[in-house]
Amino acid sequence: MNMNGLLGIIQTSRLTMSEDELSAAIDLLRAEIQFRRDKSFKSMKMSMKKGDAVSFINNDGERVVGEVKKVKQKKALVIVGSVQWDVPIGMLSAAR
Repeated sequence: MNMNGLLGIIQTSRLTMSEDELSAAIDLLRAEIQFRRDKSFKSMKMSMKKGDAVSFINNDGERVVGEVKKVKQKKALVIVGSVQWDVPIGMLSAAR
């Protein structure tokens, strides 16, 4: 892992932080990660519609491409060949 720049500062700072400061920093980072995931999820959901070509990693670890049949609240039904997958929206990306 490259410890230059910001990661290097965090690596050094953690040694001088109190437990309370370290806990607060971890909470701040977790909140930022959740915010970015939520933003990405909302963006993907708003841009996705029936008929769009999407890809995702299946249970065998292979990238598969399919077509959106239906967009639900947290998942989308994706048709891959003759198989229908119920895929979390966060796992989908636009097919290339």
